[in-house]
Amino acid sequence: MNLNIDYELEEFYINFKQSMVNFYKNHTFTRPIKNWSQRLNLYKDKKQYQYIQKLIIKIISLYAIDLMRTKDEYNAGILITNIKRFNKITIKNTKIEKIDFNSNIVFLLLNIFSSLSKKEDTNFISLFDQVELYIIHQDFTDLIKYSVENNYNAILDKLFNYSSSILDTAKELYHINFKGDKISAKKFVSLIV
Repeated sequence: MNLNIDYELEEFYINFKQSMVNFYKNHTFTRPIKNWSQRLNLYKDKKQYQYIQKLIIKIISLYAIDLMRTKDEYNAGILITNIKRFNKITIKNTKIEKIDFNSNIVFLLLNIFSSLSKKEDTNFISLFDQVELYIIHQDFTDLIKYSVENNYNAILDKLFNYSSSILDTAKELYHINFKGDKISAKKFVSLIV
């Protein structure tokens, strides 16, 4: 591990932290950013980069939930850019894992939120009124229906690839008697009568 990783992680977090500070100053709720920074500094002093990486992922996840709940497309775009910046740092250090948008449900939802925000259809916004429903209860009914009704196969593919239980929910929703736990969204939609 070289000092360059120390510098790059610190530089990343300083910029990322500032974007969080700017976001929370415009809202009535906040997160313990100061506490997080203190914990990261302790890990940095001990050169515990895996702990730094894990805490950063937790922080990004919580922040992403807040962005989706408030439907903040602008800051979600900045967060996606920050994730890409973080992943560039991880390439240089094999002890730090990159953030994979399919690694946890929050990152998957952030990816979907971001891709939907780039479309001209703003009806998707209401899908994130209850983002906790997806995260805590794994109830993707509204997101599945929206994707089918609007022919957003890429979103269905992301959901189906993330979890076979999401595919099971979709099969039940549309009364599709398909055996197996893998199917493309295009094939799935073609089976809907």
